[in-house]
Amino acid sequence: MTVPGGDLTRVDGVRLLAADPGTDRAVQSGLKECPEGSSCRLRPPAYADLTGDGERELVLAYDDLGRTILWVYTAVGERAHAVLEYAGRPGLSAETLGTDLVVTEPAGGRDRQAATTLRWNGSELAPLPAAADPARGAVKARPSEDSLIEPADGTEKAGRG
Repeated sequence: MTVPGGDLTRVDGVRLLAADPGTDRAVQSGLKECPEGSSCRLRPPAYADLTGDGERELVLAYDDLGRTILWVYTAVGERAHAVLEYAGRPGLSAETLGTDLVVTEPAGGRDRQAATTLRWNGSELAPLPAAADPARGAVKARPSEDSLIEPADGTEKAGRG
């Protein structure tokens, strides 16, 4: 998909996912309800510099049946390029820690969540090894102020809304 001026804020996330041949067929089918349909499961887009190049990447999350899928796209010239597709548990959220992306998921207990840090390695966002991951196993009750993708359970971030 073309990215006008290399600015991902000018790209429609629904159209981008629909045009991406890597997007799962079930997701493609579900996108037909977006953006206006009451059954749209695509969360609002978020933007953050996750590659350290000074430009913001596009972060999208889709609540599929039994999972949440997270994508990150970067602009390469005027083309969108996927640098992450992450499937996690329902209720997944994401936030930044510098240029790292910290993905937090429910971890089997009430209000318990496990976090994984993804870092740019020059070609994609890749998980840090467990021993080097500052967020690995961290337990949190709510998203922080730096949340990009909030849980889909209706929990609102403080100061928003």
